[in-house]
Amino acid sequence: MRWTKKLLMALPVVCAATFAEATVSVYTGFYIPYERHQGAYTCLNRQLMQAEFGIPLASMMSGIFAATKTIHQQSDGQNAYENINLLYKANAPITWNLNFDKSYPNGVTDYSFTLDLVALHAVNGNNTEGRQKTINTAKLAIISIVKTAEIVHRAGNFRVWIRWNNLPSGSGLTGTPVSAGSVNWPGWPFTSSSPLYQTYLGEMIHPDC
Repeated sequence: MRWTKKLLMALPVVCAATFAEATVSVYTGFYIPYERHQGAYTCLNRQLMQAEFGIPLASMMSGIFAATKTIHQQSDGQNAYENINLLYKANAPITWNLNFDKSYPNGVTDYSFTLDLVALHAVNGNNTEGRQKTINTAKLAIISIVKTAEIVHRAGNFRVWIRWNNLPSGSGLTGTPVSAGSVNWPGWPFTSSSPLYQTYLGEMIHPDC
């Protein structure tokens, strides 16, 4: 881990929002949400990917919103690899864009992302059940991004602004609302200690995971 931290510290202080200048290729972890079939509840799973670190958390976003290759063992021996990532649907991808990233001498790194739910919202539908599914997925995305940022930077060393495009109405839905968010101040970023993030975590991730 020490050499990984040194590589991360060597990244540019301010990076352009592009992968064209990726500088370091490393194996590192990221989190995805999945549903346990035994209890039909949602947990987090730490996956591993090879990332070319030009902009660390932006690199990991590619894994957070990608299909997994998880082996499903069958008693007849016909094993298969299947996706378990609840943030990925082939016909309804969640797209994202990095607005900016900035690192400071005190070790804190800022990120700003815009995520678009247009495809997922269209597939889930605009009725109460469909909008609930889309809003819940947005909460899981926030959780996965913050948990992954903890791997990359450690708690207390990052702030993440998240702006949602095509977020459905929360009217009549259960649980804590999700706002459209913002790309920068005066909107509030997510951190490991953010009360709203902690609320989403308690709502969406089962305590028995």
